[in-house]
Amino acid sequence: MINKIMKVSGQKAYSKDLGRVDRSFCSKRVLRVEDINYIGDGEPEHTLDIYHIKEGSDKPVLIDIHGGGFISYDKDFDEVYANVMAQKGFTVFEVNVRLAYPEYTVFDQIEDIDRAVRWIIDNAALYGGDSGRLYIAGHSSGCVLAVAEALASEDPDMCSTFGFEAKDYKYSGLLLDCGLLHFYKTSIAYNGMRNMVFPKRYKEDPRYRYLVFEKNENIKKLPKTVLVTNGKDVLHKMTYHFEEILKENGVEHKLFDKGSLGHTGLVFKPVSEDFPVLDEAVRFLT
Repeated sequence: MINKIMKVSGQKAYSKDLGRVDRSFCSKRVLRVEDINYIGDGEPEHTLDIYHIKEGSDKPVLIDIHGGGFISYDKDFDEVYANVMAQKGFTVFEVNVRLAYPEYTVFDQIEDIDRAVRWIIDNAALYGGDSGRLYIAGHSSGCVLAVAEALASEDPDMCSTFGFEAKDYKYSGLLLDCGLLHFYKTSIAYNGMRNMVFPKRYKEDPRYRYLVFEKNENIKKLPKTVLVTNGKDVLHKMTYHFEEILKENGVEHKLFDKGSLGHTGLVFKPVSEDFPVLDEAVRFLT
């Protein structure tokens, strides 16, 4: 019963939050190509949107994964963020995945990202993107999927365990906003969440160990990483937990902790005159 309540609550929160997104930050110069199915199965959860400015080519590619606790939200929530990042020179791909519970799991979502990225690499040039300069971003739970994808690109054994073909590409940078970066922590709440979004006996599944990031030796192979949080982010401490992991593994990174925009700060307000986080993040990553 509690799982169903959480699912319904997530859907209601999405409807409310979508109405709060400020589209005044969007530019009409940015073209949006909507609802491309990256598998070809007709499923809405296997679609992506592309944001790009028509002029120019060989732009860095940014793949962005929305949040929503693995169980709710979709790519439309990140519309303004994607538009702004396209204004900053990226060809942006906003990716949908199959939402967890009751049928799908986080493992299915990682598979979806794998398949989406392969489509993106094959097609990025059609939208002015250079797949040789590949970046990936995530918000909240999307950070788990982004980090997992980046790790898999560095680890043939991880690809084999997940049933993927080996990846012949690498990432130039990670941008993680208010990330759920310690979702395996021990607590009643997080135990409940994991039981909702993972299959039964998930701890015995060989795929799960790759997601316990502090025990994944390939963390040291991550590219430049930007962490974003703020004082009102409910996952504020998790960002600092993950930063310690990056420090211990010698990963070049930068943490931005300023303001009080809350857990969806960059999604609601990606542009700020007081503290231009995205400008500084892009300078660091590129």
